[in-house]
Amino acid sequence: MQPDRHARDQIVRLLFILIATGVIVLVGYVIYFQWSTLTLDCAFDWQSGVVLDVPQDSYANYAGVLPGDVILTIEGVPFQQWQSREIENRAVELRRGAQILILEIPLAPLALVNLPNLLGAIVVTLTHWSVGVYLAWRRFRQLQARLFFVMVMSVATGLLLFLAFPQLHYRPYWMEVLSSIGFHLAGALVVHYYLTFPVVLGTPRQRRLILIPTYSLMLVALGLRLSATDLGIRLTFLYNTIEISAAIVLLVYSYLRRATPDGRRRLRLVVFGAVASAIPPFLFYLLPTIAGSTTRMPGWMVGPFLIVSPLSYLVAILRDNLFHIDRALNRTFVYAILSLGILILYLGPFLLIYRFAPGDWLAQTMIAAALTLLVGFTFEWSRTQVQRWVDRFFYGGWYDYPRVVETISAALARSIERAQLNDVLTRQVAALMQLRAGLLVEPAEAATTRPGDATLDLPLVFQNETRAIWRVGARQDDEDWSTTDRRILTTLARQAEVALGNVLLVEMLRQQLAVIRATQHQLIRSREAERARLARDLHDGPIQDLVGLNIQLGLLLATPAAPTEALPALRQEVRELLSELRQVCAELRPPMLDTLGLSAALRVLADHWSAQTGIPIQLDLAPDATLRALPGEVAVNLYRVAQEALTNVAKHATARRVSLQLVWDDARLTLALADDGCGFALPAAPDHLTARGHFGLVGMRERVELIGGAFAVESAPGKGTVVRVCWTASN
Repeated sequence: MQPDRHARDQIVRLLFILIATGVIVLVGYVIYFQWSTLTLDCAFDWQSGVVLDVPQDSYANYAGVLPGDVILTIEGVPFQQWQSREIENRAVELRRGAQILILEIPLAPLALVNLPNLLGAIVVTLTHWSVGVYLAWRRFRQLQARLFFVMVMSVATGLLLFLAFPQLHYRPYWMEVLSSIGFHLAGALVVHYYLTFPVVLGTPRQRRLILIPTYSLMLVALGLRLSATDLGIRLTFLYNTIEISAAIVLLVYSYLRRATPDGRRRLRLVVFGAVASAIPPFLFYLLPTIAGSTTRMPGWMVGPFLIVSPLSYLVAILRDNLFHIDRALNRTFVYAILSLGILILYLGPFLLIYRFAPGDWLAQTMIAAALTLLVGFTFEWSRTQVQRWVDRFFYGGWYDYPRVVETISAALARSIERAQLNDVLTRQVAALMQLRAGLLVEPAEAATTRPGDATLDLPLVFQNETRAIWRVGARQDDEDWSTTDRRILTTLARQAEVALGNVLLVEMLRQQLAVIRATQHQLIRSREAERARLARDLHDGPIQDLVGLNIQLGLLLATPAAPTEALPALRQEVRELLSELRQVCAELRPPMLDTLGLSAALRVLADHWSAQTGIPIQLDLAPDATLRALPGEVAVNLYRVAQEALTNVAKHATARRVSLQLVWDDARLTLALADDGCGFALPAAPDHLTARGHFGLVGMRERVELIGGAFAVESAPGKGTVVRVCWTASN
């Protein structure tokens, strides 16, 4: 079955190629025929031989022919019977009033005398031919495309022979027959075509009941036309008028009653073109001919009207995706424009250099290289701009469905926040699909507001619950929603549900992270409070007991009867234990923070750290008197940051000098600790500190965030490190 169909397709394709080639050959033959046919280059009536008009620059005017002269013979042959194919002077016998004149008049090729009509016929024919060939080439398997091809080829044949020979005397009989066949076959094919396009009308049986009489009567009308009788010609024109009227009625009915909103949008131009092509010839040519009137539209005016229909098809194919071949045309146009631009870019400079410096090969090479670089660097930008212009032309009345899905799908995949999702659905979709701005609302809000008449509500469901309503704006052209529109929007809504799920999951994770951070901050506060309580308990309990014990041991040593051997060692052990406990209390809660203030505590910390590490430390600390109003929580956390920073310097920096600065300036407190050590490479984001193992820096940042301050680290390998904390009293 499949091979038979393939063979039939190949036969039909070959037949179409022969038809298309035959039309082009016919155009060439008409040009040759008119060029080799001689005639007088003045206007005359072929039946009576009366000269109607003599152009000023014509051979006839130079020979002395005047309007009103009557041509009797040419070379002795009666004028009505004369024919020639040779280009030479002819002896023409004229009657001017009562005089009989014989003039030597050079004869001109019919192609020159008839040039406007010939050119008009060629343009009209090639326009029909081009649209038909292109559509058949791109959509050969579609029945409508095949019918359209045969129809326009028939019209092209009939119009070529009709428009190119306004004087029927010059047209051979076989051309008359071929022209009549083309017109009559085209009339029947127009009815057949609009029975299947834009929608298929009726059942197959009903279509056969219409088409069999149509083609049968077409043969009868053709016979009447070839009979060359006045009645037969008038009946033929009447039948052609009925055919064209029926085809227009079918097209308008399909447009108004059967086409979808999207289909009507694509067919407007086609309907306009068909009506504009048919009405003027119908009113001013066919009807006068049927009525037997000699006053009618000149034949050369029929062609420009009939060319409107194929041009409307061409524009509809380009702009409104008729027959769905827009994407191939779109890309073809883009690269054709780019190629033309590159050609012009190269052509101008090379024409100038060949004009003024034809032998300068170095200049030519440099210009070629520069232009090549320019094309290479600007090609992508140029292609984008040209694509935008072509898209505006192609998709001004509709939108590129695949591009909408591709663009919006990619944008939804990148959306992890509500603002991003809202922008994609309400702005980007509206811009791509030629819609008014939409809304993304909560279900409760959507229930309390009434949507517009042309809006479309699409629910976005996550975990079997409607979480949002996508209210799509109306079309900018105020048309109804087409089936394709709804299918595309439904597809995008399903993808938006996935994006909304991602947004909700990200929001849930952020909430959990906020809870974790709040818990962590509370733990830090609790730890500091517990340290303070433990320091007080140690100071008020064990330390006081050890102080009392030390005093008692001193009194015992002063008693002569007391044993002296073990008491000194015991007292030294008590002193060491007392010193260690005081050190633990100082580390748990530096006593100077509560008594003297932050600056004093930092000075003691720096002196003790420098004594232990042997690294000098330069201090620049604000007076404690200016820090009296500093909250205790802020003071202890700044102290801990400085303590941790000094610990990191001792462990990792291998520094030779360290500076510690505490500045109070207009309710803004800045703590900065800098070293000249080895430094390190900072991660790209602060959140990556943990992954790099910088747990000390993470702890400092958390303490600073706890008090509402700003934490920053500056470092680079070999450049040292600066830890800076800023806190404002308004926090």
